[in-house]
Amino acid sequence: MKITQSYSIKIKGCNDAIKRTIIIYNQAIQYIVPIVQTYWDGIHKLSYAKDKQMYVESLIHSTSSSKAICNFDQKFYKFPSYLRRSAIMEAIGIWSSYMSQVDAWVADDCKGAMPKPDKDYHHMPCLYRKNMFNHIFGDTAQIKVFCNNDWIWRTIRLDHSDRRYIEKKVPLDKWSAPTLEKHHGHYKLRFTRKIEVELSGKEIFDQKVCAVDLGVTTDATCSVLDVHGTVLSRKFINCGREKDSVTNALHRVSVFQRLHGPHDTGRLWNVAKRRNLNLAHLVARRIVDYAIENDCDVIVFEYLDTKGKKRGSKKQKLAMWKHADIQNTVERLAHSYGIRIAHICAWKTSKLAYDGSGEVLRGRDVSDDTPYDMCKFANGKMYNCDLSASYNIGARYIIRELIKALPNITTEVSDIGSGTTRTLSTLWRINATMAI
Repeated sequence: MKITQSYSIKIKGCNDAIKRTIIIYNQAIQYIVPIVQTYWDGIHKLSYAKDKQMYVESLIHSTSSSKAICNFDQKFYKFPSYLRRSAIMEAIGIWSSYMSQVDAWVADDCKGAMPKPDKDYHHMPCLYRKNMFNHIFGDTAQIKVFCNNDWIWRTIRLDHSDRRYIEKKVPLDKWSAPTLEKHHGHYKLRFTRKIEVELSGKEIFDQKVCAVDLGVTTDATCSVLDVHGTVLSRKFINCGREKDSVTNALHRVSVFQRLHGPHDTGRLWNVAKRRNLNLAHLVARRIVDYAIENDCDVIVFEYLDTKGKKRGSKKQKLAMWKHADIQNTVERLAHSYGIRIAHICAWKTSKLAYDGSGEVLRGRDVSDDTPYDMCKFANGKMYNCDLSASYNIGARYIIRELIKALPNITTEVSDIGSGTTRTLSTLWRINATMAI
């Protein structure tokens, strides 16, 4: 499996020259798009992207063997060659996308307004090595920028922490050519690379499963199970300090809105959102670390759909709950370590007791002083509801994979039930019957 990794390094200084370079680059794209439009019939017939790029370049750039029909070289004097080719490909992509939209509009009997070409150009250039970017040594590098009406090399300083973090993984020269990006008023160099990873290919009989129950109160409840239904390890992940930081940021928004109204709260909301995203990334990192520590082959989540309007006293907590970011971050991290990701139906994972005793009573349904994360089984047993749910999540995944490997399970084991009624006790019953 191929995965793409990308990391950014903050640039210190040279902001004005970089800003001017980006403006010139987008002006070049704006100049090339009408040319692509005019000669689109000839460009469209070519099969390969390189042929299209060379065809357009012959129209705008003069060489010793050919004369350009457009005055691009005069308008953009000494424009770097690799940057010119990048602008050409951006322009071809813009017009190709527009023509695809028009074709789809025509195929739909011209319903609605006719699509319009994109005229807001905010593209960031790629700084190709040797032509636009050179890493000198340590925290210094050179980039070619438009400064003082000329294209010149400028030495820049790279953020030491960012650069060291990247080079711990792979030396900087092994990464792709960097792309400029703007982030909160300063510029960064975005480096990417593609790596080949081999995901775990063990049979279900040899797998160790890390089942994760994500929650609003407790960030994540993890348990490690094997095919026999044995719980090998359990862990509660709760980032209290980071959660308090998010709560404090939301409180400042609330106070400001109460005193001054809902206007001009964008900065405060951005702080709260960034802290909340940081909380999600931290939870994801701890989940993956726990799975690696226990040599797990699969991490199993519930499929959660929280779309729609939130209601009740906890609606802000539900709206700020970053379960999708946690799962996506876990997926990216886990795949880089060869760990697979799986999802199961979330219905009744918390409602059903893991021991098969039926539905549970939770929180205040038990008594007024019972916390929400505790539940009472039908046989009177008190247990952590999130922990019981994590057992059921792992069991449902294992049962699903066992049915794929041994289709006769459904006939030999009585009352195996559907996917939404299976619990850890169902897996125990399968093992007792099948002697897996």
